[in-house]
This record gives sequence, C-alpha cells and structure tokens, in this order.
Amino acid sequence: MRVSCGAGKAATGKAIQGSQRPILAFFLLSLLSACATYHPQPLSPERSAAAFQARSLDDPKLRVFLSDYGRTPKHWPKQHWNLDDLVLVALYESPELAVQRARWQVARANVVTAGQRPNPSIGFLSQHHSIAPEGVLPWTLGFSFDIPIETAGKRGDRVQGALALADAARFQVGESAWQVRALVRQRFLDLFAAIEQIKVLKAETAVRRRMLKLVEQRFAVGESSAFAVNSIQLDWQRTQMALATAEAHAASARAALAQALGLPVGAIAALRFDFTDMKQPLAGQYLPLATLERAALRHRLDLRADLARYAAAEDTLKLEIAKQYPDIHLGPGYKWEEGDNRWGLGLTITLPILNQNQGPIAAAKGQVAAAAAIFTALQARVIGQVSQSAVGYRGALRTLQAAQALLEVQRKNQRLLERRYASGEAGSLTLLGGHLAYLVAARDRLIASYQAQQALGVLENAVQQPMAPVPYGKDLLSGHAREHS
Repeated sequence: MRVSCGAGKAATGKAIQGSQRPILAFFLLSLLSACATYHPQPLSPERSAAAFQARSLDDPKLRVFLSDYGRTPKHWPKQHWNLDDLVLVALYESPELAVQRARWQVARANVVTAGQRPNPSIGFLSQHHSIAPEGVLPWTLGFSFDIPIETAGKRGDRVQGALALADAARFQVGESAWQVRALVRQRFLDLFAAIEQIKVLKAETAVRRRMLKLVEQRFAVGESSAFAVNSIQLDWQRTQMALATAEAHAASARAALAQALGLPVGAIAALRFDFTDMKQPLAGQYLPLATLERAALRHRLDLRADLARYAAAEDTLKLEIAKQYPDIHLGPGYKWEEGDNRWGLGLTITLPILNQNQGPIAAAKGQVAAAAAIFTALQARVIGQVSQSAVGYRGALRTLQAAQALLEVQRKNQRLLERRYASGEAGSLTLLGGHLAYLVAARDRLIASYQAQQALGVLENAVQQPMAPVPYGKDLLSGHAREHS
C-alpha cells in the first residue's frame, strides 16, 4: 500500500489503524465468545467411599424419586419394602446405571458435534517493500476469508448417524435398567427362599429334638435300641448343620441384595421385607410360545439398540458416498496497495482425480453388513432363549404342582394322625414322625417354588417384560439418577 508523504501519510496511517481496530476487535470477540472454561473436579476415593457408606433408605430424595414413579409412601421411612420398591431403589442408587446414563450423555453431545458447521477462517497479509518510491508507505496490507461449504448433505448424514447412536445408547440405558431389575429380583428371591428355609428347618429341628428325647426315654427303660437313638440323634445333628448353613446363606443373600441395590449392607440390616410377590401364584404358564416370541421381539431393548446401530452404519455409508463430492471453499479478500482498494473472491475445490473415496465406502459397506449380521444373530438367539426359558418354566411349574400335591397328602396324613393320637390309637413318636414327614414335604415344596420363581425370572429376562404389570408411572429410560458430588 503506497501513499504520499507528509500530512497525507499521517492521515493514511490513522485511517489504516482506524479501519483495523474494529476488525481486530471483532476477531478477538469471535474467539472468546461462548468459550467453555475448565474447572478441575478431582476424584477422591476416600470421599466417594464415605458417601457410599452414608447411603440409606431414609434419603428424602429417594422418597421424591419413589413418588415420581407412583410409589408415594404413607410413612417415611417405609416400614416394609416389596420388590417394586426395591427395584426403584436400585434404579436410584445403581452405579452401573449411572455409567450408562453418562455414556448416553456423551452420545447426545456427539449429536451436537455432528451438527456443527465448519468455522470460517481469516488470514492477514502483511508485505514490506524493500524498494519503494520516496514518500510512499512501503507496506501492502490486507486480509482474506476462507468459508467452507459442505455439499451433498454431509452434515445431515452425520447428524442422522449421531442420532441413531444416541438412540442406541438410550436403549442401552434401558437394557441396564432391566438388568438391574433382574438382579434385584433374583437376590430378593434368594433372600426369601433362605428365610423360608430357616423357618422350616427350625420347625424340623424342634420335631427331631422332641423325637430324640422320646427315644432316649424309651431307651432308658429298655423299650428302644441304641441304634435307634444314634440314628435319630444323627438326623437331628444334620438338621442343625443344615439350619446353620441356611442362616449363613440368608446373611450372604442379604449382603448380595444390598450390593444389587447399590447400598451398604448396613442400610438393609434391620429392614422388613414384603415377600408377597414371591408368594403369589405364578403367571404366564398358559401364554402361547408365539405370543412370548412376539413380546420379546417387541420389548427387547438390545434388539432395538442393534437396529439403531444398523441405522447409524447406513448413515455412515451415506456420508462416505457423499464425500465423493468435494466441498467448496470460498475465499473473499481485501488488499490495500498503492492507494488502491482491491477486492477479490477465490474458489477452491478438491479434484477427485486420484481417488473417489473408494476405501472408506467399502469399509462402510462392510460395517452395514456386519451390523445386519449382528442383529440377525441376536434375533435368532432371543427366539431360542424364549423357547428354552418357556419350556423350562412350564417344567418347573409341573414340578411345583407335584410338590404341592405331595404336601397336601402329607397334610391329610398329619390330620389323620392327630385324630388317631387324640383317640389313643397312635403314640407320640408316630405323631412326630407324621409331622416330620409333612415338614420334609414342605421343604421340597419350597425348593420347587424357588425353582419355579427362578424359571419365571429367566423367562421374564428373555422377554424383558414382567409377567405381571409393573406400577411404574414413568419411562425407566429417562428416570432420575442419584446426584453424586
């Protein structure tokens, strides 16, 4: 840029400085506006461990969470907790579910990233002339822009692919929520079975102790043999060992339930449970296999997640095909030289001569085929799981019905023996033997009931739907989560 010396030179220098100030100010503001700032949030294992140990079912936020799902407690803290309550507790506390929600948040952020348009860039020109006429400013100053323009709908393809992956992450949250529910149900069932087994074994231990005393009394007067005494004593000792094992198993089952709930074991040490759900008649035994398969194909969230991943693979293929068409870069610019204002407009296009993006397109096609194969394989596996679990469940129900029938027979025999004992036709040892047979049948019925409930859980997991309606008032996918500091 060349100007005359003297007053003209000073005026021109002021004009240049005056024209550059707004441009530089705009440039700096554009860089600094809406900039995120970093705030360190270091993790402290000691604080997180202390926060975990401080978790309890008295948390007022938990009460709000239960109310949001239609489980408004009349009294707080709750006195009795059933399966539905504990499932919601686990959804509130579960660290695994928190991890999946965080991954979903990342996937949603990727949608924003995919939708971002490329920023324009600005370049400044400064040239010094070593040879310049006397009285002329020996500089050429100017600036230019580079404005990228995406073509062939690339941005839309990126956004659609990111949205599909975000849907897959959302379905993964739901899948994790179901896994949490399944684990809580199994641990709740284990605890229920252990408590019921303790009751039966305590009653059996008391009966065998009474039988041992009677036989010992008869042995003292010579009416029984030492073999009979030793045999009954051995059975009594074995029952005591079984009782001790059951009590240890109950403590372990309670700790496992606390872990499934995301709570320290002390938080549920004195908790009272409502096991009504574990005692109700089992459902679903008459559902046709085709109905169960349709329900699985409709409700399985892993299938829906794989479908979303397939859609994302197709969008990636569309994007790679669109990349065959080059983007456009507009380059408007301005230069002031020798007192002349020069404006220009440049155009840059990548020439698809050496390659037409064949490699990425072929890779994207392979990803589409792989996603389709993964979905098909999972669908076949789901159908097989439903068939196998339905057969197992119906077999467990037949075993339960047989155990229930045998228990009814022993109950009738026990009543008959009680009448015979009242009339003097049967002795005390015979009456106790009948009661013992009834308790053994009750224990067998308990085992059959546990196995049937377990088989029902396997069937529900295959379908990913409870056999009975769940009174949740909201979508479990977007539920509240515990806020950790």
